[in-house]
Amino acid sequence: MTLDTSSLNRWYAIGLLLAIGGCNSIFLVEGNSMYISAVIYLFGLVLVWWSGMSVFHKMLAFLLPAVIFVSIYTITNDNRVKEPAIWLIPDGYTGPLYVFLEEGCGQEGRLENDYRLYELDMGGKLFSKQTANPGLVVTPSEFFYTDGKNYRVHLQNLTVHQDTSAFNPTWRDSTGQPIFAYQGESIKGRIGETKVTLEYAYVGTYRDYLEFVRGSLLPDSLPPELGSIVQLFRADCK
Repeated sequence: MTLDTSSLNRWYAIGLLLAIGGCNSIFLVEGNSMYISAVIYLFGLVLVWWSGMSVFHKMLAFLLPAVIFVSIYTITNDNRVKEPAIWLIPDGYTGPLYVFLEEGCGQEGRLENDYRLYELDMGGKLFSKQTANPGLVVTPSEFFYTDGKNYRVHLQNLTVHQDTSAFNPTWRDSTGQPIFAYQGESIKGRIGETKVTLEYAYVGTYRDYLEFVRGSLLPDSLPPELGSIVQLFRADCK
């Protein structure tokens, strides 16, 4: 059946446009603005329902926004493979590791054997000019303790070895507990008005890692304290 747009009444046309726009504006908005998009989408469906059009046209209004959404998502979805990285961590450091990417005043991007090279400071942070690094993890990142020279000690990646009993730890803390690394996700979003592109990881004991997971907003959202860290760096940069 061909949809004759001339037969659509005014309210149906407005509702259909609002439903399509509200549903697909998710690709353009971030944060709390998504709630506004949802309201626009639902309001559009309400207008369609009360427009008096046939059941076919009403069902079309329900399905068309989703079809367009899936089409846009399929076209724009990033199916790249995530570039692995070598994380160089100050000797003995434990805690979260934060790599802020796409920072105009950050360090130039570095590579080592087709791996990104992340050399973190004493606080477990790095500001880099390198672009965002989304995608499917095929080759896991590698983590090393280093003294900043040629000395490196490999730390096992929990992302690869889910069973801690299978560890053969190369580093232990003062109580004899093994130290390992956990590779987090790539995140791109806002903290208030501050845009942040982040890769994160954690290095420490399994118990400390669980405490970090329970207390952190990652990976669902960016912790507010990271916004002030980025703002301070950018202010010093200027």
